[in-house]
Formats: sequence, structure tokens, C-alpha cells
Amino acid sequence: MGKVAVSKIKYFKKSGARLYIPQSVLDDPNWRFSDGDLVKIEVGNPSISLSKPEWWEMLDWNEMAETYKLLPEEIREKIRSRGLLKS
Repeated sequence: MGKVAVSKIKYFKKSGARLYIPQSVLDDPNWRFSDGDLVKIEVGNPSISLSKPEWWEMLDWNEMAETYKLLPEEIREKIRSRGLLKS
């Protein structure tokens, strides 16, 4: 298991929240993010997961139906399995 730390979340009306990540966690060799990286946040029960998003996870495929049809089947299956496309 990697570094364990306790932190505090701060909520802001209208804009969301910030979670302070202690420097000891950022210094851990398992920390995979750099300043300015996009981060995908997945909420579970009772945990959250941070990862780097795939390009196809950042698009609204319901707005891009024609483009979706042009994708390779492998990518279309990933989009469907993640629930990113309403049938």
C-alpha cells in the first residue's frame, strides 16, 4: 500500500470543492500526477479513485452521434460499457 494521509475538504458554493493533498503524498513514488494534469474522479462506496482519463471519456458522445459511428468497435464498446452513451 502507498502513502496514507489525512486531509480536509473545503466546499465552495457554486464552484465545487477542493481537497488538499499533503506534500508527503505528492512525494510518494506511486503518485502519478503532475501539475496541470486532468484527473478523472470516480466515486465509490466508501472510496474515491483518481486516474488519468482516456481521451474518449472526456467527450459527450450523445452530442457526437455521427462521430461515434466512425470509431473503431473497440472504442465504441468501451464508451458503451462506461455508460457514456444513451441508447
